[in-house]
Amino acid sequence: MLLSLAACDLSLVHKPDFRQLEFRAAADPQIYEATALDRKVQLMGPDDVFHPKEWLGPLRVVGACTASVSQVSAVYASRDVGYLLAVARDGAHFIDLHSCHDVWPALKSQIPIQVTGDAIQIERGQWLRLFNDRPPIQ
Repeated sequence: MLLSLAACDLSLVHKPDFRQLEFRAAADPQIYEATALDRKVQLMGPDDVFHPKEWLGPLRVVGACTASVSQVSAVYASRDVGYLLAVARDGAHFIDLHSCHDVWPALKSQIPIQVTGDAIQIERGQWLRLFNDRPPIQ
């Protein structure tokens, strides 16, 4: 019994549960901050310093790295994965929390991207499942 549990796929046991981060203004009005997995995440260059809807970028994981994403409208995190999901004008980016490199190629979209729990919609009526350790699939 123990051997079969050790061999099971962890991505099936612990599915991710992505939640949108709530960014708040820092002391510098050009920097907004949120916390994800005990790390401070910053977005730079808000389109409006009082009520931003988009940030020019970049995205920074404080004390670790900077990702070169721009025109970010939302960032999602899950306690079960080691990457952030950043929604930008050019698509959804999967950003490693330690290196800020893309974990997988960005997903392009012609519609507003939606994320809910363990799924992402990049085409109308088509949801892709999000995993801990591999790219999204239908």
